[in-house]
Amino acid sequence: MASGRKPTAAWRVWRIIFAFILTAAIAGTWFPAANASAETAEQVEEVRQLLEKYHLSNPDDNDLNQNAIQGMVESLKDPYTQYFDDDEWNEFSNQMEQKFTGIGIVMVEDNGVVYVEDTIPGSPAEKAGILPGDALVTADGKNLKGLSTTEMQAQLLGEEGTTLALGVSRDGKLLKFRVVRKDIQVPTATNKMLPDGIGYLSLTSFSSDAGSEFAKQLAILEKQGMSSLIIDLRGNGGGYVTAAQQIAGMFVEDGVLAHMKDRDNNDDPLTVKGTTKPYPVRILVNGHSASASELLSGALQDYGVAKLIGTTTYGKGVVQSIIPVSSGGVLKVTIQEYYTPTGRKVDKVGLKPDITIEGTAAEQLIGAIKDAGGKKITVSTGKGVVNVDGIRNAQTDAAISKNNGWYVNLRLGAALAGAKVSYNSKSHTISLTRNGKSYSITTTDASIVMKNGKSLIDVKKLQGWFPELTASASGGSLTLTN
Repeated sequence: MASGRKPTAAWRVWRIIFAFILTAAIAGTWFPAANASAETAEQVEEVRQLLEKYHLSNPDDNDLNQNAIQGMVESLKDPYTQYFDDDEWNEFSNQMEQKFTGIGIVMVEDNGVVYVEDTIPGSPAEKAGILPGDALVTADGKNLKGLSTTEMQAQLLGEEGTTLALGVSRDGKLLKFRVVRKDIQVPTATNKMLPDGIGYLSLTSFSSDAGSEFAKQLAILEKQGMSSLIIDLRGNGGGYVTAAQQIAGMFVEDGVLAHMKDRDNNDDPLTVKGTTKPYPVRILVNGHSASASELLSGALQDYGVAKLIGTTTYGKGVVQSIIPVSSGGVLKVTIQEYYTPTGRKVDKVGLKPDITIEGTAAEQLIGAIKDAGGKKITVSTGKGVVNVDGIRNAQTDAAISKNNGWYVNLRLGAALAGAKVSYNSKSHTISLTRNGKSYSITTTDASIVMKNGKSLIDVKKLQGWFPELTASASGGSLTLTN
């Protein structure tokens, strides 16, 4: 990867899933207010004044106004129409742009230990020398043992400019760091060139700069001679329509991104004029790929530009506009429903992938790499992470060392071997099938270990079925190559 960074699907841990699509902000005068009857307006005002004057709780005028607005919004039964006061809108905007205050680490828990899965580029943690794989031990002198990632996050958060004394364990040694919390921008797009000329481009949000950042990462991959592309939109909950439109223009020469229909069923097609690419495209999606992710994926799928791989998307096919409220605050209101270029409905339905792969993020990525033409794939496990050709994916219990041997998650091993897994509940038999040939084993066989409800298989047994698999172990980590 030219940028020197390793993308990680777990950066999504830092993001709230944004199930919305935003158009560019527009003036409130663009949508004139409806004329309510004088009687209704007077009634609302009179009730407000009476409550303020007589209620035992002595309600605040501002609280009553906020509650009245909230009541109107909630009566629509639309989860995407929302009113924000100025502070709430500022927080919401920061979340959409992936901005937060902290030290800049992604955490993962494995067997009761919380590790640093990754550090965010340019963050205080990265600059301080904290590394992926470090086990978090203390924060400001407090022992972190036994805390979950959520509980630990509460210990690490703080105001900008404050200092955190962090202790980590690395290779059996206790290291101490003093890290100053700062405002952090999580990268919107990252890339990595995989073996066999496959480019991997992860897009974590359709933020205001998503189009330009995607273009930069795409150009890096193309300069390295990329022959096929995997776009990872898993966990990407959406953002700005314009960002999706810009990215679509990098793959569609002349067409429609989506058909936008208002409450009167008027169709306002969102057009795209751009260019085409000479290489095949695969898009990874899952149940948290929503809104603008579905807008882009649906269009590229309809035009035959890309195949979708993963699981059915979220199903958020409505569009919101941002309307400043003159008396204060912002109204995010649903104004349109969109359909794919061929007229497919998305809202509350989602997009069905061309290739469905249930299971972990690592298994889906392996499947996408294989479908994109990948032949040799290297997988390493350890400390709550499965590393697939340099791309980290959070996964606990992917492999364990036991009885002087190694056991790997059965489905992960099968994915690497290109085999399908099936289970017969009556005979308690697991079968792995590839190229019409099946290999079966019972769950009580000595080659199978159960841990946290997952089946792990002896690596030597797996190699006996699929001899091309090679394995090595070092420092508590197992590495497999097909």
